[in-house]
Amino acid sequence: MELSQEKKLIWGQDIIYTYGPLGRWLQRYTITTGRLELLAVDLFFAVNLAVLLYNMLPNPLRMWNLGVYFILWALISNMYGEWVHFLWFYSVIYWGVRYVYRPTQGLLYYLLVLSTVNFFMKANYGILILGFIVSLLVYIYLSKQKTGRWFLFQVAILLVLLMTGAHFLHTDLVNYFISSLHIISGYNESQAIYPDNRLRLVLLSYGMYLLQIATTLLYFYTIKTSVYKPKSNPYAALFSLVWMLIISFVILKYAFTRADSGHLTVYIKQSSILLVLIIVSAKEGWIRKTFFVYLLLNGSFYLVFYAPVFGKMSVNYTTMFTQKVYILTHYFQSALTEKYPVPRATLPARILQKIGNQTTDRIPNEISEIYFNGLNYNPRPVIQSYQAYNWYLDTKNREKYLSKTAPDWIIYSYESIDGKYPLADETQTLLAVLQRYRVADEANGCLFLKKTDDIRPLQLVRKETIRLRMGETLRLPEKDSLLHVIYTKIHYSLYGKILNVLFQPPQLTMTIGAENSRAVTYRAVPVLLEKGMVVNARVDHLADAKEFLETSQVRHKRVTSIVFNEKIRWKPGFDPVIEVTRLSYRLK
Repeated sequence: MELSQEKKLIWGQDIIYTYGPLGRWLQRYTITTGRLELLAVDLFFAVNLAVLLYNMLPNPLRMWNLGVYFILWALISNMYGEWVHFLWFYSVIYWGVRYVYRPTQGLLYYLLVLSTVNFFMKANYGILILGFIVSLLVYIYLSKQKTGRWFLFQVAILLVLLMTGAHFLHTDLVNYFISSLHIISGYNESQAIYPDNRLRLVLLSYGMYLLQIATTLLYFYTIKTSVYKPKSNPYAALFSLVWMLIISFVILKYAFTRADSGHLTVYIKQSSILLVLIIVSAKEGWIRKTFFVYLLLNGSFYLVFYAPVFGKMSVNYTTMFTQKVYILTHYFQSALTEKYPVPRATLPARILQKIGNQTTDRIPNEISEIYFNGLNYNPRPVIQSYQAYNWYLDTKNREKYLSKTAPDWIIYSYESIDGKYPLADETQTLLAVLQRYRVADEANGCLFLKKTDDIRPLQLVRKETIRLRMGETLRLPEKDSLLHVIYTKIHYSLYGKILNVLFQPPQLTMTIGAENSRAVTYRAVPVLLEKGMVVNARVDHLADAKEFLETSQVRHKRVTSIVFNEKIRWKPGFDPVIEVTRLSYRLK
């Protein structure tokens, strides 16, 4: 993000990433972002947080409690990254709900500005925030609190803010929005980690969510059947409850899609703050009391069930306080003097001499190596291989490598995440690498690929479609001089679709057999298989990758067979019929 800011790359066009151009405020590397800029952002955030906490406190408490509350928050909270961004996001939701009960134009302008900032920080929350703001405006209009002209004027202000932000933050607004949707869509399938032996946590969290749904439906029933006559507008609480359910579901998916130790506790923590929102905003006494009980349940579940999973962690509050004081002191002391981190070369001198000031990209993801060695960064749009989730994202990278602006060098290492087959992460990009780059050197566990003057054309020689069933062996042809790519379509069953939307995608593996070696099993992802996989040879490590990039083959490792299998979770989540299309190219 810092290097992109330095080079004024265009977001949504030159850069497609989880974060946006203001994401650098969350990660806090002062390469191009000045410390005074961060100081201003931090002060704005601190003031917002203080006002938020003050507004939440009941009337008899107020000021002296606010000081204690703020200090406690500072002690227990991380001061960067995802958690801070959730608080930026939550501020919009909180004040938006307050606006429903007491509309003031100044507060609405603040919400429009803060929504725009959220959108350019991180698009997943940002798109959700834009949906919330638009629905808020629609609600105010439909409840006849404001006119149609007022509604159109507020939408116009929001569009002007977005376009102005896009201009100053070097963002292609339309492509930033579209590409972010592709990142969000691909994340669910490609990044899933399965919560083995933690189903109790799944049941508890989903049970809490179902209780909130039941409460919302009960309230809707009472206002529709006139069983309950609230003094205030009954639909204000309904608006708040529905949006709480929407955001809670997003957090639930976030926690249990990638169910590692860093994500599993997200739902129970962040949903608790949403419960507080209902407790302090709803006018209906029974709703406040019900959600207070839910808040107590959330805390109890965390202490009784979540904490033992991760082990008991001892906390030294004196040390924690001392560390935070040191961080704060160091922060102000270095605000005008320090640049961090300091570049220090990690590559051999001969490599750096070869590359010089020519442009460089990094595959699959260790971009810090570009910065520490003072190289001239020229990335493909999807800057990390594991995020090239689908055809749209992968072909964006392929187009870059075949264009006039392609990087002169690629630093290439052979690795993937979550047990996936590295050669299948970014297949369309890999084809462009084979067409245009050659291995020029090797060092530090990396290959250094140099761009050639000519692009070798790919000529389609043969196309063949094969149908087989889950668990059936796909046989590959004998070795020849062609480059073989298979495009595999594996469809979800109805149960699999439900599982994918509400929880996690079904689990799929592929076992790749190769001559003169035993078969190896990898985690497989349907959306990645659909955009292709090169099957000339099985590449197991960097030496194989070097040989493959030089010759499109690996001696004694020709792929002979592939078997797709499902790890059944109660019942099959995939249709049994698999369609494989093999395209054979002549790489001239």
